[in-house]
Amino acid sequence: MSDRDGVLSESRSIDANVPRKLEFDYDRGRVLRLCFLAFVMAAAIASIPLLSDKSGQPHFSAVFWWLSAVFFSVCGVLWLARAIRRTPGLVISSDGIYIETHFDETIPWRSVRNISRYQNRWADQMYVDLVPLVARTLTRRGLMRWLPKTLRGRGTPIVVPLKSLRPNPDWIYNRSVEYLARDREQRALHDDGFNINPQQEYDVEPVVGLKGRPILTYSLIVILIGIYLAELKFGVAPPKDNMPSIQTLLVLGGTFPVRVLQHGEWWRLVTAGLLHGSISHLLFNCFALWRAGVLLERLIGWRWFGALFCISAIGGSVASLLMNPHNLVGVGASGGIIGLFAAAIVASFHYSSGPLPSILRTGAIQILVPSLLPIMGQTAEGMHIDYAAHLGGALAGGAVSLVLLKVWPNTQPHPRFGMAAIIGTIVFATVAAGSVWRIRELRTEYLGDPFVQYFQGQYQMAADGFASKAKLNDPAAPYYKLWRFIAQARGNDNRAKADLSDAANNVFPTSWPYPIYELFLEQRTPAEVVAKATTNDKLCTAMFYIGEWYSLRKEVDEARQKFRGAALSCPTTLMEYQGAREELAKLAAR
Repeated sequence: MSDRDGVLSESRSIDANVPRKLEFDYDRGRVLRLCFLAFVMAAAIASIPLLSDKSGQPHFSAVFWWLSAVFFSVCGVLWLARAIRRTPGLVISSDGIYIETHFDETIPWRSVRNISRYQNRWADQMYVDLVPLVARTLTRRGLMRWLPKTLRGRGTPIVVPLKSLRPNPDWIYNRSVEYLARDREQRALHDDGFNINPQQEYDVEPVVGLKGRPILTYSLIVILIGIYLAELKFGVAPPKDNMPSIQTLLVLGGTFPVRVLQHGEWWRLVTAGLLHGSISHLLFNCFALWRAGVLLERLIGWRWFGALFCISAIGGSVASLLMNPHNLVGVGASGGIIGLFAAAIVASFHYSSGPLPSILRTGAIQILVPSLLPIMGQTAEGMHIDYAAHLGGALAGGAVSLVLLKVWPNTQPHPRFGMAAIIGTIVFATVAAGSVWRIRELRTEYLGDPFVQYFQGQYQMAADGFASKAKLNDPAAPYYKLWRFIAQARGNDNRAKADLSDAANNVFPTSWPYPIYELFLEQRTPAEVVAKATTNDKLCTAMFYIGEWYSLRKEVDEARQKFRGAALSCPTTLMEYQGAREELAKLAAR
């Protein structure tokens, strides 16, 4: 008997109640949907490099994204071939079981140890657990064929995705179990009651240790929450909506190419993985860390769980540093956490049977895949999502877990070299603790900067700081004294005009920036100051100080226009450039 759509076909044996063979085709509609989704993902990932700093000019990290796009494209092609190919996905008969993922080989029932099933919201899979000797001789189709032997496992069961087949998954599973049971009965009768044990072991099954609670996971969550509270308490700028400022994240240890590569602050590769930019950022990472801990900590032990987090966090920081634009501050534990999920997928290949491998892979993929795909560019708080850190953490965690997989004996519940893992974690913690001294220095230096004090509204302190800088830097002294006057004026200091007049006496009337002094002393108009600016640098500084002149007179629109002109025309090395940007930010906040 056969189904017209090719969904199911069967032939009867001599016993009319027992079909000799059942064939199950793929649900082509479902497979084509997966194919379409894979191609959409590939196109989205391939477009990421074209959205870099300059439109149409890909960042040098494009190779990572394009390799990912190639991977999804290959998956799409394989699913498309599966949908087009007319061969059934599963065939069960009295002779054995044929599964399309393996090259034209019917596996005899005597080589099948057990058939089990794992179901959750996302998956419905049947596991055909084979005798290890037979499992090693089978040839795989698709991407699994090219995986290293370490990742294929020595007795890895064949996984049949029941939702991809027709008809009902329950019916397919029940028929498969019936055929296996019937074959065992027949062999038992044939051998006069002596049943060849299909459960015979040729390899020692891996020991599974899931005792206790994921204590280290909970401890890491508490540490991350404590560090975030410290960010709010000891930030260098007042937090807005319980979010630390960019300046705070930079001072407290976020990655920033100039600070790491030019100033040699390599400790930031560690500290960046412990900081967070908002409460939502922290909460999501704590939830993901909890999920990772539930999946992995008890499986590989707290020693390697901690070491994998630390190594993955550093890998994420390195990738963020190398792949992101140079004007971004990178923070977040997501690199370390994503590395744990990648490690969970790799560690799942240590186990040869049962639902545990699928639980690990499904649980990890649910967070790992969305974290690597460019679903959105930034969060509701305006923070950019650091996909580079996610990728770096995943690569680091997966690579270390692959090494552990090769040296993980089946007779031990956890990987070897636990002491090396502890030493690595201690080194990470020591660097993090030691960086507090340098962070304290940077914080003191930052808070002592008169520009910082000025833009935080501490005008009297800023005025005194500008006066001190004027004494230490003769070439820039006339400009620092202008800043001192502006700070005094905003702080309603009655000595502002008198101090500016005294400072003007020390500037040659024919030199720059004497016309700007005359502007603030009401001796020139803005147009006359612009006329005196004979170079581009003088013109841009004139625009900035004219903007300050308008701002002191409460003429906001004119001030904003001048600040914009200064921000666009001034070299980034001039203090007026940063001043214009800060003033524009203050006006926007109002």
